Amino acid sequence: MEKARKLADILERVRGGEDPSKIRQEARQLLSTLRLSDISKAHKYLVGTGMSLDQLRTLVYAFASILGDQFALLRANLTADHPVRRVLAEHEMFECFLADLEVANIMIQEADDLNELSSEFRRLEHITEHLQAIDIHDQREDDLIFPALENYPCKSICVVLSKAHWRIRNMVGNLTMAVNNFRQFDPIQFKIQINALSSAIVPIVREHIFQEDNILYPVAIDCIKDDKIWWRIKQLSDEMGYCGFDPQPCCS
Repeated sequence: MEKARKLADILERVRGGEDPSKIRQEARQLLSTLRLSDISKAHKYLVGTGMSLDQLRTLVYAFASILGDQFALLRANLTADHPVRRVLAEHEMFECFLADLEVANIMIQEADDLNELSSEFRRLEHITEHLQAIDIHDQREDDLIFPALENYPCKSICVVLSKAHWRIRNMVGNLTMAVNNFRQFDPIQFKIQINALSSAIVPIVREHIFQEDNILYPVAIDCIKDDKIWWRIKQLSDEMGYCGFDPQPCCS
């Protein structure tokens, strides 16, 4: 825990605005001795002190900019065919869809004559189709990855994240139903519904992805040294394919 506390201290100094040039060498020396789980512990420690996940996300990105590729390589200590690499790639795709959803919501709110042929509605429909792939993505984690972690220290994290999956799927499902049932809404009611759902989905899914990328998977990779376990997960994962690239039909 000592190394994790030292890393947390450096992150706090970054947050406090200390000159990056003074921190860079110290941080690189520390990182050369860290395990991935130490980074996870530092993140959890800072959250425990009252720092929000949004603040932590900003802080980690600032820290990464100071260290350059060394920090990125430490966090992404994965072979090209590692199953977690696929999960992280899908996370990046979903981050793009979330950004698009934010823009689409703004366009919907500003549209004067909203109908099914409107460019604003068609854009929202297209993004919603992509977001439905979260269901398959979460299924990969719930059915293939999380069970493999049950006998390791990250079991409790998996339980929390699995519950979050249900909440996320429910929200995306509600968004899909709203888009499917556009004709049943008064335009103003539709805008209110889409704004409420988008405003909930975007921050919640972003925080969820951040927790998995920066807490769960660093611990999992550090704990599970048996390549056979990851290979088995990869074999089963390959059968599911990639999620998020091929949109699912939204409206019937």
